[in-house]
Amino acid sequence: MNLPSSAVVLRAESHLHAMRYSTRCSALAFPASILLGLLLSLGTTTEIDEEQALEEKKILAWIITQEQVTSMSKSHLRTFKEIQNPSELSNASYQQLAGNLPIKKKLMTVGLSSVLHPQGNYLMSTLKSLFLASSEDELKNILVLVYLTTLDPTWFNETITDIVKTFSPQTLAGQLLVIRSLSTPHPMRSLKTNLSEAYSNMVQFNQNVAHALLMNFAANLSNYFLMIEDNVHCLPNFVTCIWREIVTWKTNDWVLMEFSTQGFIGKLLHSNDLPRLAQFFFLYREAPPEVLLYHFRNLRDQNHPIQFSPSLFHQVSFSSEGISNKPVYKVIKNKNREESPNNPPATVYSNLQILNHVSPQKAYVLGEGGFFWALEPKVGNHLTVVLAKAATVTRVQVLTGTDQENNEKLKDGKVELGYEPKGQPKVCTHYILLGSLVNGKLDHKILNKKTGRNVSCLKLVVNTSQHGRVMIKHINIWSKPEQ
Repeated sequence: MNLPSSAVVLRAESHLHAMRYSTRCSALAFPASILLGLLLSLGTTTEIDEEQALEEKKILAWIITQEQVTSMSKSHLRTFKEIQNPSELSNASYQQLAGNLPIKKKLMTVGLSSVLHPQGNYLMSTLKSLFLASSEDELKNILVLVYLTTLDPTWFNETITDIVKTFSPQTLAGQLLVIRSLSTPHPMRSLKTNLSEAYSNMVQFNQNVAHALLMNFAANLSNYFLMIEDNVHCLPNFVTCIWREIVTWKTNDWVLMEFSTQGFIGKLLHSNDLPRLAQFFFLYREAPPEVLLYHFRNLRDQNHPIQFSPSLFHQVSFSSEGISNKPVYKVIKNKNREESPNNPPATVYSNLQILNHVSPQKAYVLGEGGFFWALEPKVGNHLTVVLAKAATVTRVQVLTGTDQENNEKLKDGKVELGYEPKGQPKVCTHYILLGSLVNGKLDHKILNKKTGRNVSCLKLVVNTSQHGRVMIKHINIWSKPEQ
């Protein structure tokens, strides 16, 4: 499947959410038990708002769950490694409510489980967004799999009727499959939190069971599995974007790729990991799904998140008056953000065939005057910027092509950040992938501070040879000196 790209990649050192709870777990585990005792004692002497009490129990359960999962003992790790053919979920039975199983294995399954939300429901709009954002060629390579819970029979029946009526072409074309479980297996062993009795009645418990049953069913449908939620807006051609990054990372081992920074949305996995991950969710049913996913990633020896920017999926909020039709876009505030690139002092060199003997340094000149032409770029050709002093880089922009239609652009290239320079002239000895060019461009904000620190080189690399000439228009860097 030869598809163009429209996404860029950010390889982060650690996820903000994971960092936030990991630093708190050990400190809050003991206070949590004290707070619980206080909460229970207050219940006998003071009237507490029932909704507030439920929220407090939720928070306490979350804290204790994190402490338990984060501090997994060797016996838990051994239990995880032994999950090869999970017996509990292998006995699960399902009913196909709409659509049929694909005849051939697909490239990717887009999976979501749906429940009745107290504020309303966005499932139908989510499905519309999925199909409208995908081309005919893309839809041939994916299956949208929806798992419906049956906790509310009225909502369940209405939802099925709406799906069959609205998405009949997609079900007939083998692009949409809706399922439910006929029976929910019970775990043979229990790995619960101290508040499992109070927490088991909460929505989180049912959601994790639904996630587990969804992933268990999807294990053999495709090569890759993309988890989203039932209230998202999808960016156009997200399938193409994801496919391009799969190809870019094909020589690297990975467990989890993240195409959204929000919740449990846009998480890509190998389908052959799903049976083990489903059992993991089923055993730790009280834990937040993001927590379980990141621990699964670590247990599978991917210690650093692989995140992509910009996000391809955005969560839709529920307003007090019902569903808000406007997606919620996460705004990252950075007090130190530079409004314009500053391009620190650097030397630029290249093994591209340059026309008219123009120095490649011109592409690094700020403003509209700097660019150069390269003729017949070959695989492996590069343009490398070597900074005079290591700097903290917060944003990188690479522009190729001559106009808005991007004529004479570099069609297939990637950008890398370099570290640890040695020798004279300086040469960086270690590079990491920053991202791929999208329509001849890359504009990447480096959200993770450790990735952007001590950067000494920036390299534009040609991935595919092309005929004719290419304009390297601008190389822009936003940076600040190392402390």
